[in-house]
Amino acid sequence: MLLRATFRNILSFKDEVQISFVAGKSDLHSNQVYRAEKRDDISVLKSGIIYGANASGKSNIIKAIYIIREIALGRHPRYLIEPFKLSTANDTISKVEVEIKVDTKYYAYGVEFSIQGINEEWLYEISSRTDKLIFTRKANSIEPYEFGTITGGASNAQLLKFISHGTPNDKSFLSEYIHRDGVGLDAIRPAFGWFASRLQIIFPETKYQGLAYQVESNALLQEYTKSLLEFFNTGIYDIRHFPIKKEESDLSTEYINNILARGIPGQTISITVNRNMYYLTLGENGSYQLSKQKAVHLDGAGNEVVFEMEQESDGSLRMLDFIPMLIDLRMNPRVYLVDEIDRSMHPKLSMKILECYYSTLASERDSQFIFTTHESNLLNLDLIRADEVWFVEKSNDGASHMTSLAEYKPREDVQKGYLQGRYGAIPFFAPIKSLKW
Repeated sequence: MLLRATFRNILSFKDEVQISFVAGKSDLHSNQVYRAEKRDDISVLKSGIIYGANASGKSNIIKAIYIIREIALGRHPRYLIEPFKLSTANDTISKVEVEIKVDTKYYAYGVEFSIQGINEEWLYEISSRTDKLIFTRKANSIEPYEFGTITGGASNAQLLKFISHGTPNDKSFLSEYIHRDGVGLDAIRPAFGWFASRLQIIFPETKYQGLAYQVESNALLQEYTKSLLEFFNTGIYDIRHFPIKKEESDLSTEYINNILARGIPGQTISITVNRNMYYLTLGENGSYQLSKQKAVHLDGAGNEVVFEMEQESDGSLRMLDFIPMLIDLRMNPRVYLVDEIDRSMHPKLSMKILECYYSTLASERDSQFIFTTHESNLLNLDLIRADEVWFVEKSNDGASHMTSLAEYKPREDVQKGYLQGRYGAIPFFAPIKSLKW
């Protein structure tokens, strides 16, 4: 679970700002909180809703967390790294830090970085009272690395020294420790695993890979998918893949041959081209089977009618990205960050997605659903908690800052107050008479 995220000099964030999903003391909608049980535990919200006008910076929250995930996993996304452009200072160093919950432990992982590489990196095990050092890395220090308690004696300490000295400037020590089979700092593996498997990020252009293939190979997934397709009134009865010939696809012979050269016999690879999803199952000696994902509808007599995905509406296709997410959140301890959840969808669908997620919450499962939106209908305290809502807007200097709805202690119709501009994070326009044309 994501407890807090801190940003400085990255994208539209200038000075250090923080967004927090640590729960307040309110008992409202208690099922939407992982409540601390032990003295050192931290109570965490199971959802977060981020509002802001266009270009306010709300999407940059998701992008900045995506950047730190890429760095943590050993990929340095130079094409995404962009310090705050409107600053008068020539500062090229950015900072992102996240505090996370992994099973029963809490960690703080952060990096200071530039396009050239990593300047500082750190990992602490944290609690409500203390911080315990796992490692720190400072590129410009005489002794770049400092380690906390190392288990396993001198041999493990020597291996850690070897790994740290061999870590390239544009690679995280977190990832190098995993890829080089490091030992002695046990906390690194769950922290790395959170970035590698538990954190999932969906942008407006993200497409889920392999829905039909996954569903048809698992009876429970098929049951859940059909139920959700009906619940959201998509008009689609089922999603399946159908065998096709190469000539019926958008895939070139050269493209397929490149996949065959790198693939393993028996492997199935999902390929998205435009609005079409293909599945390429590799056989022996360069052979393969090609299939295509299609939507199955039912006519008035209950007979199945197959539709191409390009015949479905943008809203239905967007829902197909969220159905696997809702199933995953129901079955596994996942954290999903979704940017612009209401893109291409009817306003009521965002509320139904949130209601569907809330209906699956279990106290023992660390699922978390955080998203950006413009949909004001969600601002209903019968559905959400005030501390789940954040507003993002820009100051006069163009820097984004954030405010929690809980700070306002609302006692009114929150949706009405938001649309009236009481909490900011909405667009304000000049009078129409000022328009010169």
